[in-house]
Amino acid sequence: QTTHYRPSSSRTRHILTIHDLNYIHEGKSPARITAYLKKIQKNIDRADHVVTISAFVMEDVTRHLDLHNKPASVILNGGDLETFPGFDQPGYRPQRPFLFAIGSINAKKNFHVLPALLKDNDYELILAGPVFDPLYKQKIQQEAAAHNVADRVRILGSISGQDKYWYYHHCTAFLFPSLAEGFGIPVVEAMSQGKPCFISDRTSLPEVGGEHCYYFQTFEPDVMQQVFINGLHDYKINNRADAIVKHAATLTYHQMEHKYLQVY
Repeated sequence: QTTHYRPSSSRTRHILTIHDLNYIHEGKSPARITAYLKKIQKNIDRADHVVTISAFVMEDVTRHLDLHNKPASVILNGGDLETFPGFDQPGYRPQRPFLFAIGSINAKKNFHVLPALLKDNDYELILAGPVFDPLYKQKIQQEAAAHNVADRVRILGSISGQDKYWYYHHCTAFLFPSLAEGFGIPVVEAMSQGKPCFISDRTSLPEVGGEHCYYFQTFEPDVMQQVFINGLHDYKINNRADAIVKHAATLTYHQMEHKYLQVY
């Protein structure tokens, strides 16, 4: 969305995809937000058609930028998880039932609220993803220590596709309390394995999860624990797995490609 790449000829029609305006939701300075929006506006001005990856992003775009009445479409992202059914050698094998979260380790992912969910149970928490902010990793570890669960929280860093599949497939539940997402591919990947997903109600995530996920509307530990307990109970007694898998099947790269081809 801020790319400098564009067709060499001004006569060549082209589509601009905008993934998110997360700068607005991450508490950046007004000056940085203004500069960021200016870059995107310049690319909108040159484009013939604008696509966003969720309705939430389209709402943000129409609120903060000017589409000049150009054609615009919402095309939801795809989330096809590469599977490795015979794989059973993860880099770290949890010693007990575990909860899984994946994403870049930085403040907007909000992972530091998750260790509190380990209170009064025997789960492990597995966090995977590149560590973009070492200080934020320390904050997660400090929260784990504060709740006396440091021995059950593992921050793995970047992992292989095989490991990622193994953790999705074997986890008891998937957690994604992110504060700012243009879409939220990890949620679709977890749903493809029929897992109960506990996610935040911020930005685009309710659009992705629909009625098939459980939502953290606040991040107070006691409230989050109740959402988690109630959600697991609902998932089990109502056999939600099949419906979750079917929902994930509507959010694939194939569906995305088909809609892009229609625009082209």
